Amino acid sequence: MARKIISGSCQFQKLVIPFTESIMNKSNRLLKILLRLFLNIKIHTVWRLQFLLVMLKTHIQKKYFLIIKPITYENPLMYSCSGCSSAAQMANYLAVQLDRMGIAEISGIAGVGGNVNKLVHTTLSRRKIIAIDGCPMACSKASLGNHSLQPDNHFELSGFGVKKREHADFNLQHANQVLEIIKHTITLNYKNECSTLYNEEN
Repeated sequence: MARKIISGSCQFQKLVIPFTESIMNKSNRLLKILLRLFLNIKIHTVWRLQFLLVMLKTHIQKKYFLIIKPITYENPLMYSCSGCSSAAQMANYLAVQLDRMGIAEISGIAGVGGNVNKLVHTTLSRRKIIAIDGCPMACSKASLGNHSLQPDNHFELSGFGVKKREHADFNLQHANQVLEIIKHTITLNYKNECSTLYNEEN
């Protein structure tokens, strides 16, 4: 009798265990499918919706809010490329030097391109905008263009004879020569702008 019970138990286990494993495998496959579906929904729906909301907010701020915002005499905002090439690093060096001289206020172009609300709001504050790009790809200018903005002054370093080299440092002497030219251009434009605004208000 005991042998029959043990034998029956073994046969039951042989039938049940494969059945249980089959159910678990199917459950795992179903879980993976649901997880992929959730990620697809998040990528194609939620993230796109967030991007559209940011763009809509940007459009509303530019069209309605900025019209009534008073013009200020703050230093212009400045954005620069800061990639890995020698030209990109020179662009970043120039922007930092101009910021330290008090000629312009450097801000983060990555935050503008990434739709970081605070940085986008700063960009849309109706201040003059300067962009410095290391090469004709003009990443800084393109990032601003995503928010329907154009820099008031755009400097592309290839126009100053700066060559783009990978895995190399920029020429400091050449950078300082370009710095003097850009500094003079910005200072001249900014003084003329302030004088015009002052005369109009008085």
